[in-house]
Amino acid sequence: MSRKSYPNVNAANQYARDVVRGKIVACQFVIQACQRHLDDLMAEKSKSFRYRFDKDLAERAAKFIQLLPHTKGEWAFKRMPITLEPWQLFVICCAFGWVNKGSRLRRF
Repeated sequence: MSRKSYPNVNAANQYARDVVRGKIVACQFVIQACQRHLDDLMAEKSKSFRYRFDKDLAERAAKFIQLLPHTKGEWAFKRMPITLEPWQLFVICCAFGWVNKGSRLRRF
């Protein structure tokens, strides 16, 4: 039985932890977004919390985007795929990973 790996989700969560700890300089709004994400990851274990973080959906969205090639510039001629930075992974994973527990509709 193989365990699934989530390298993009792990990178997004590490980014959030680094921002909250102050290792990565960010504005107050980004710090609060990262803190909310980390707090919600802890809160999702309770039955009263309406949302859950679906790692499969978040990883799928990030992997799909990274399959797409660049469309302009030098990298487009080489057909290089897009590589997302940790902050971009955080945004994608938050947008696509948080779903309602009952309906599975996205939170954001």
